[in-house]
Amino acid sequence: MSAPLLLTFNPGSSTVKIGLFNVTADGARRIGQGTIDFQHAPLLLHLVGGDKTREIPLQASVTEDLHDVLDETLNWFATHFSLTDLVAVGHRVVHGGDAFAGPVAITDATLAAIVELVPLAPLHQPQSVRLIRAIRHLRPHLLQSASFDTAFHRTQTDLVRRFALPRRFFDNGVKRYGFHGLSYQFIARALARQSQRLAAGKVIAAHLGSGASLCAMSAGSSRDTSMGFSTLDGIPMANGSQPFCEGNQLWPFHAL
Repeated sequence: MSAPLLLTFNPGSSTVKIGLFNVTADGARRIGQGTIDFQHAPLLLHLVGGDKTREIPLQASVTEDLHDVLDETLNWFATHFSLTDLVAVGHRVVHGGDAFAGPVAITDATLAAIVELVPLAPLHQPQSVRLIRAIRHLRPHLLQSASFDTAFHRTQTDLVRRFALPRRFFDNGVKRYGFHGLSYQFIARALARQSQRLAAGKVIAAHLGSGASLCAMSAGSSRDTSMGFSTLDGIPMANGSQPFCEGNQLWPFHAL
């Protein structure tokens, strides 16, 4: 009997990264991966299996949903990997708000809650919603789960998560949520495997990509992070507003 397969989706601001894993009692082993590049016209699928890499132009175009794009992508995966044993799909979802403190199975109710958080992560959250709906349409028998970037930062104190605003704003959800939590969780676990002494101490970790952030960890838990209420906040990056001193806007008038 073949081992069951797990498919994962990691939507970024410009790509969707896909992983195919063989799942056994000893854990999950990645056997294939792909990336859909949405900045390329036509869409480009980078498909990796073993030591072979392929770049495949996709015929499907991006519409309001991703049914056609994902259907073509899965067909290409099926030409290189057997998907008959595929049993589940896992999604990285950027924003879990106060509703989600850990991974959940995707139901109608959880999907509705994920949709409600779209305004707080307008680059990433809609892509997750489209992927979830596309899998429901194309492979309705598959179990789907969501893991949230914000969940890792739930260990931060309320003092760290508060803005200098009246308490009612915090109570209504205006707070520092933090992001890239799944990346930091991976870093914390990898560090623990390499050095328990270092993992038990204080660590500054960085997630660097089109989106970027920093996280202060202690004993493998999040204590503070550079991103706050939304994915636009924090250190300089390709997709974000970053802190900008208003004095810079006044200086040109003085110089003139």
